[in-house]
Amino acid sequence: MKDKIIRVSDLVGYLNNIADPSLALEWDNVGFQVGDANLEVKKVLLTLDVTKNAINKAIKENVQMIISHHPLIFKPIKKITNPLYLKLIKNNIAVYCAHTNLDVIKKGVNFAFAEKLNLSNLEFLSNESGTQIYQLAIYVPENSLEKVATAAFKVGAGKIGNYEECLNEYDVKGQFKPISGSKPTIGKHNEIEKVNEKKLEIFVDSHKLNRVISAIKKAHPYETPAYAVYSQTKQSENYGLGLIGELTEEMTLKELAEFVKHQLKAPFVKLWKAGKPSSEKVKKIAICGGSGTSLLSQTYGRADVFVSADFTYHTILDSRIPLIDAGHFYTENPVLENLKEMLAKFEVKIIELTAAEHEIRDLWVL
Repeated sequence: MKDKIIRVSDLVGYLNNIADPSLALEWDNVGFQVGDANLEVKKVLLTLDVTKNAINKAIKENVQMIISHHPLIFKPIKKITNPLYLKLIKNNIAVYCAHTNLDVIKKGVNFAFAEKLNLSNLEFLSNESGTQIYQLAIYVPENSLEKVATAAFKVGAGKIGNYEECLNEYDVKGQFKPISGSKPTIGKHNEIEKVNEKKLEIFVDSHKLNRVISAIKKAHPYETPAYAVYSQTKQSENYGLGLIGELTEEMTLKELAEFVKHQLKAPFVKLWKAGKPSSEKVKKIAICGGSGTSLLSQTYGRADVFVSADFTYHTILDSRIPLIDAGHFYTENPVLENLKEMLAKFEVKIIELTAAEHEIRDLWVL
């Protein structure tokens, strides 16, 4: 992208394509939150939170855009008097946030976390996300099957977990009668035309549905293609919260806690052994960047230990498996490396707010 002016809207569009805002959970508020979409961007600050320190660094480094994991604005606001908002506006700094939509995607928060722990054979702990899944049925002449299917695949249909270009096809017979005003590919006006066709069935995530239908219509030979859309009660296998994976080799609980602390560069971690000895060997690890309490029940029978953050007193006491609390910041911060990698295609300078510069360092353990 040399010699091309990069604007806020370019980065927003690119990141929205990677972590679509509709993937965010219902209670969340993500996306472009502050600033001028047409502003030229030469420097970007990556941070987990839009804090006073982050904004001050952005001003000092002459940054035009802050990209954050946690939203600056969670709930609707009735007035703009917050000093942080005013400082951003005064210095013409745009803010974009990717929160739970970044949690649920591959290359997002939990995959970055898993990479730090060298986990393999990954699967989602829960398939919860903001998306729905639909089954799309398309009726098409046999000789156009491949063209229509390829068009749908190119815009994201037919993806199920680690598999792409998935579909089912059936032989069917159909009929239609072109009436006045129609421009039929085959058949004559006011005469019933009987045809041998293929019925294609393909799964599509809700945030991709409109563009998949548009692509199908463009590729289909008929003036008015016949298709049906069915809502599914199951969750999409393509997204989810938390992960389960395997260590490269077994470790004791004590060794794992020390390993987690070292890999995340955390000042300390907390280990709850759930009645097991420190020498207990573990291999299968459940993880969740940030607050993982709501996913604890999903780990039972599937993992030896759960590594996350923000476990409450009663959650710890009630847990049937060992827990390692490595801190909200330290379990999520690795995703900034992935964001940096995602933005490498743009000719902008990337600056990061380090752990040492974050206000989290003001929390002391005495």
